[in-house]
Amino acid sequence: MKRVLFSIIIALIISGCMKELRKEAFCEDSLSSVIEIEVKMPIGYDFNSEGISLIISDPVSGLQFSGTTDANGRASIRVAHGTYNATAVVKHAEPGGIIYIFNGSANKISVTPNDPNIANVTIPLNASKTGQLIIKEAYYGGALNPITGKNYAYDKYVILYNNSDEVAYLDSLGFAMAEPYNAPGAGRPSAWIKPGTSELRDSIPAVSMAWIFPGSGYDNPLLPGEEIVISMNGIDHTTISPAAVNLGIAGYWAVYDPVMTSGQTVPNVGVKRLTCFWKVGTSNQFSFSQTSPAFFIFSLGGKSTQQFVSDTYTWHPNQPERRIFDCLLIDKELIIDGLECFREATDSKRLRPEIDNGFAMTSGIGSGESVHRRVERVVETSQGQRVVYMDTNNSTLDFETRKRASLAK
Repeated sequence: MKRVLFSIIIALIISGCMKELRKEAFCEDSLSSVIEIEVKMPIGYDFNSEGISLIISDPVSGLQFSGTTDANGRASIRVAHGTYNATAVVKHAEPGGIIYIFNGSANKISVTPNDPNIANVTIPLNASKTGQLIIKEAYYGGALNPITGKNYAYDKYVILYNNSDEVAYLDSLGFAMAEPYNAPGAGRPSAWIKPGTSELRDSIPAVSMAWIFPGSGYDNPLLPGEEIVISMNGIDHTTISPAAVNLGIAGYWAVYDPVMTSGQTVPNVGVKRLTCFWKVGTSNQFSFSQTSPAFFIFSLGGKSTQQFVSDTYTWHPNQPERRIFDCLLIDKELIIDGLECFREATDSKRLRPEIDNGFAMTSGIGSGESVHRRVERVVETSQGQRVVYMDTNNSTLDFETRKRASLAK
């Protein structure tokens, strides 16, 4: 045990030293290379390419360089030698309240002493629109139970928020986790890429189970500035761990089905239930990663659940002979919002840039932390003030890490 602990300590020291060495490389005298970036608007969109925000990040140290594009959609950013990821984001508004978000990224941009001093990179942008409903917060890693000294993580939850100035309806809104459960690490890409490329497919794979809110169309309204809580287990968890969250409050929602998820706790009276309309495999619980989940909300596109499953059901590309790995492959145009969570900045993406061009992180299992949207502004309404949260479809920009989940007392 001592030998294992010693090895862990050495690994942490080496990791910390590497990060410090990278930080030292970012002094002004070391910025000897330039990354030239050109941003390309997607075909069919004639918006101005000037003023697009660019961020170049070093995944080892976490340090960043930033810049903005000129009238030609170009920018020059000085960096030290290293390997970088670059992201671009801009919003454009049109009459009628439509707001377009353009996101793009380029990864593994390498500048070394053996490379030319200037690296040229093109970032093609992807178009999407802001939606009414957004994922406001996610709590998934649990917190240390002071009674047992062990991590307690059965109180996972997600908060959805109406970020618009119009009533939204939850009826038939879908909720799912993306495959794989944990973000691919060690440089491994997602299995769901276009053949012969490193680009993610235009559809997102839902894994294990898919859920919808019940209702005939107008049964579950969500007013501007209102939110709802989706829990994994809709009970008061503080009776088990004082550091946990009470998710047994009337009006909250739970992903629970007495047959499909018999391994989960029956929700408290008053806790509403989403409907499980698709399941694969033998699991009796809806699995939710404690380290790096990716989840999304989506529309069925006006189809019945039976037709939707029939149209989207697919085999896993790496496990086509095993039915427990089958997924629903949901078109990106049906995705309303998504959130990608990483363990490390070097993890690989599961959600396309139109959905989430970044990632959010906590410091790990048992930290009690959540990822929460940043406030963009507060608006005055006839009913009082309403918070508008940041929504650029880039969780690196839109989210921050809370030291304690907002629902924890």
